[in-house]
Amino acid sequence: MKASLRITLLIVLLMAPVIGALMAQPGPGGPPPCWPPPCIPIDGGLSLLIGAGALLGGKKALDARKARKPVI
Repeated sequence: MKASLRITLLIVLLMAPVIGALMAQPGPGGPPPCWPPPCIPIDGGLSLLIGAGALLGGKKALDARKARKPVI
């Protein structure tokens, strides 16, 4: 019983500094990474994605139209 109490006490004493570091919150943030704040490059890839979606939709619509139309 005395040995298990010593081991438990030793573990608690060794873990006490680590527990405080694990529960800490990050410090206050610094300035924004760029100025002015809305610096998200939306036009770069989003316009290409919209264009690819439009082309794919047009192809699907054309294929559906050809499938409905009887060939003479």
